[in-house]
Parts: sequence; C-alpha cells; structure tokens
Amino acid sequence: MKTKENSEEILSSLANQGFRMTRLRKAIIGVFTGNGLPMSADELMEILRAGNTAFNKTTVYREISFLKERGVIQEIQFLHERVKRYELASLEHHHHLVCLRCNRVEDIVLENDLAEQEKSILNSKGFKVTNHMLEFHGICRGCHS
Repeated sequence: MKTKENSEEILSSLANQGFRMTRLRKAIIGVFTGNGLPMSADELMEILRAGNTAFNKTTVYREISFLKERGVIQEIQFLHERVKRYELASLEHHHHLVCLRCNRVEDIVLENDLAEQEKSILNSKGFKVTNHMLEFHGICRGCHS
C-alpha cells in the first residue's frame, strides 16, 4: 500500500511542530510506515517487543492517541471485531478484505472509485459524504484451501 509520507517526513513534521522525538515514538512511527496493514495496539506492542524496543503499555496507548490526534494514524474498527485497529492516515484510499476464520486483513484498492457514487448521493439526497468505510468479509485463500 502506498503512503504519501515516509517515517522521516512524519518525524520531521512533528519535530517542526515542537514535539519531542522519543525512541518509542520513532519506533512506533517506523512500525506504521513499514507495515501498511491496520494493526491493533496489542499487535503493535508485539512488533515493538520483537524489535527489542523497551516500552510501557500505557505509554504506547498515549502515543497512539497522540498520533491519532495529529492525523498521523487513523482508527479503524471492523464490524466483526471489538478491537480497534490503526493505520497510517496518509495511505492511498483503500478498503479491506477481512478473513472471518484467521482474522487476516488485506488491503485492496478498488478499480472503480466511489467518488461518482458520492456525487450521486449529494445530487439525489443532498447528503455530502465526507468519509466512507467499506470492508469485505469472507474466508481467505489460506483458510478455504
């Protein structure tokens, strides 16, 4: 999945706004820019742990809130899950394929953009769509083979 920003650009932008660049903040941003898929806080902590990054669970949640408030990441919650997931806000517009057996999530870019449908909704209903979420639930290739 293509992102409009890399890790260094995000860190530089935050530093220019006067925010400190802690080791943990750098590591978390690195995880998000290196992994294009939405991940839960627990999955993020597993990746940090595997990379030998020291952290406090509370601090990770604070960092997620910080990055979310500044528009670096966005929160996603799939219908079948109770857990919140996060991904870079600067990813190109996409949707998700969600396996109901193994919970694997895969990004998918639709060939036909929904912009025309959104214009039609505005014209027919007077409703301006500012955001939408579309997810496809099913069984992935690995689970149904």
